[in-house]
Amino acid sequence: MEVDEKATALYSFDPYLFGLFLLAFYIIPYPIYRIIAHRFKWETNPKTMSRHWSDLFDGISYGLLLFIFGNYSNTLSWTTVATFYPSLFGYALIAELPFTRTSLPDIKNWPKGMWFVFLTALAIILVFAGYHIYLGFLLPMPFVIYYVSCLAIPAIILASSFLLSKEVNQNWCRTKIYSWKSRNKNKNATQQAVGEETTLLPVAASGEGAHNPYSRQIAIHLHHWQIFYVLAFFTRFDDPVSQVGAGIVLACYMEGICAYGYDRLVNDG
Repeated sequence: MEVDEKATALYSFDPYLFGLFLLAFYIIPYPIYRIIAHRFKWETNPKTMSRHWSDLFDGISYGLLLFIFGNYSNTLSWTTVATFYPSLFGYALIAELPFTRTSLPDIKNWPKGMWFVFLTALAIILVFAGYHIYLGFLLPMPFVIYYVSCLAIPAIILASSFLLSKEVNQNWCRTKIYSWKSRNKNKNATQQAVGEETTLLPVAASGEGAHNPYSRQIAIHLHHWQIFYVLAFFTRFDDPVSQVGAGIVLACYMEGICAYGYDRLVNDG
């Protein structure tokens, strides 16, 4: 029963293990990666000391959420740590291939090599996902329902980001409301004119549109660190395969942070 309670815990926290978690997956790999990347001229964003400092505290904040809701106080193991470091630099080497030096927003222009890497990674993720859902089924109900339903959280965040982009870039809500009011106004005017048996002459457009309060457009850029950060919440089982999966997704997440930092999903255009 005790094992089931730990395995099905929706959240957990241990201060000592959280310190080890930060040490193993952020404090130690971050400077090592930056030094090696500089030595071998890997692609990285130049960072000032203030940016390093900001990334550190972003890392603590994001890491705290991940540790609590990813059940790492019950599943953190040396298997995850041992998988993390080879995966971190393995991912970096793959990212340095000539055909992988692109980004998700440029998907229409991806070369064949990038598509091969992407589809291979997607297949691996789906296999791991299927196995993790199977592990969820082995636990008492309704854990697996909660587990799968949590996928809705990142989906809602992503969808809301695109809706925000549509609203800001197209002034969507006010334009729709303005069009609806204009149609109703013209319809009422037409009905009134017909009722009075008068001739309705074409009315020149006023040239006025819906008020636009937005001075700048925004752009959506989904980064690989965000994808793998989300996946790291689901590798929450005390199972060797899950712990290996945790090491891989944490490594891919941290590669993005070490190389580029906490770039945002929603950006000013």
